[in-house]
Amino acid sequence: MSLPGPTRGAARALLGGRGRLAAAWALATLVGLAALAEAPGVSRDEAGVLAAAEGAAAPARPSPPLASAVAAAAHAAAVPAGISHLRAARLGSALAGALLSALLALAAWELAGPAGALLAPPLFWLAPRHLHAGLVATPDLALTALALAAVLAWRRALAADRRARRLWGAVGAGLLLGAALLARADAWIFLPALALHGLAAGALARGVPAEERSAAPSAGRALVAAALLALAAAAVAAAGWPAGISAGAAAWLPARGAGPVSAALVPLLAIPVTLLWAYGGGIAHAAVRIARALGGRRPAAAAGDDLLLLLAAAAPLAAAALAGAPRDARPWLPAVPFLALLGARAVVAAALAAWPSRAPAVATTIGLFVLYPGLRATVVAWPRGASAWNEIAGGAPGAASRGLPRQDGGEAVAEVLAAVNARARPGARVFWPRTSPAAVRFYARDGRLRGDLTLAAGPEEADLAVVALDGTGRDAEYRAWAALGTARPTAGVYLDEVPLALVYARPGAWR
Repeated sequence: MSLPGPTRGAARALLGGRGRLAAAWALATLVGLAALAEAPGVSRDEAGVLAAAEGAAAPARPSPPLASAVAAAAHAAAVPAGISHLRAARLGSALAGALLSALLALAAWELAGPAGALLAPPLFWLAPRHLHAGLVATPDLALTALALAAVLAWRRALAADRRARRLWGAVGAGLLLGAALLARADAWIFLPALALHGLAAGALARGVPAEERSAAPSAGRALVAAALLALAAAAVAAAGWPAGISAGAAAWLPARGAGPVSAALVPLLAIPVTLLWAYGGGIAHAAVRIARALGGRRPAAAAGDDLLLLLAAAAPLAAAALAGAPRDARPWLPAVPFLALLGARAVVAAALAAWPSRAPAVATTIGLFVLYPGLRATVVAWPRGASAWNEIAGGAPGAASRGLPRQDGGEAVAEVLAAVNARARPGARVFWPRTSPAAVRFYARDGRLRGDLTLAAGPEEADLAVVALDGTGRDAEYRAWAALGTARPTAGVYLDEVPLALVYARPGAWR
């Protein structure tokens, strides 16, 4: 069973039902993400991307240019059409989401037929943090989509029956991986995973009959393909981001954050439990298929696809744990499409095994059981997806009690803007701790914040303080209490009674 790649095979698929379903998923995802894009607030990380897109400031740490370049291009193209500044800058993520959904549908059709193609995209999207990543102008979703495209192209290249196709396919996969490097520098973690897969596939091919071996990669062929992939990816990265080359190795490593154990537990606490069950079932199903192949009950070479999906899913997880990644879901996001593919195949396989004559009905029932909690969690958390935690964490209250981040860098203040506009006295000075000035500037440009309100450098000179609570300390809140003479908020935004942003007002400043 083979996987599709964004190559000639995938182009031919567009003429059939598989292509039509993939196109439908892509269109639905694009329209949905574009329609919802304006609701979430602007985090500090996204504000850095938006500021770089405007050429307003250079980041403190060198950052790959793809996210800011796409945001700038989308903004320039969409604002003249009457689209708001923030929605326009975020349209690039909607395009990346459309690509991701199409690739998931194409790959899942090959793995598990039409039922798998219907199930795989929602297995990715119906988690609050995954949807949130598709609505903001951070590089995470672009990396996820490009990494999936690179892995599928690599599989297509390695399975090619002609040497020239194999080599050019490896170059194409390398170009896609290079584009992923321009989105987020830690995309290189997929290179060792793909090389290891090639070597393992070559070892498995030793058991393939001689008449079929031309379509099976040898270890030598895999090494050559991996070298071409690495060279192509490095060439794209060097050409598109020369500053990253001159900055040295530090620019390509994730910022230090939580310890390995904490980093390893983050996805378990950020993804709805039923989705975790589906992902875990997919991993177990793939492991069983590999064991059967090694035991001679399946063709040994057929285990290559299972191994590829497992390695591609494991690479971001292992890298985040070893690096001590920040305590949020973003370092893990590129693993989720591969887990969604494995989960979709496992659901269809379970339905076929349980009741072959009623497999579609059984698969639909299992799918609804798996997806409904994620849909409900997404609706409940909306538009605060970056603040959502699952049942294992105890939801937002349990996560807050464990010291986990309450939000992704101050974006929750967007939900108190309407109250500030309605109640703040004319010309009020506002202190915005833990919120980026670039975010405040975008709110004002889009008319979400009154133009007469001015920025205050500190609470001592402010009439209002809009304090984002993100679990990193409450010093700014204590300063606001002391300076404004009150510890009672006049407005706030909450998730399951956990405060995410609070407004404090000096007497007479709140009407």
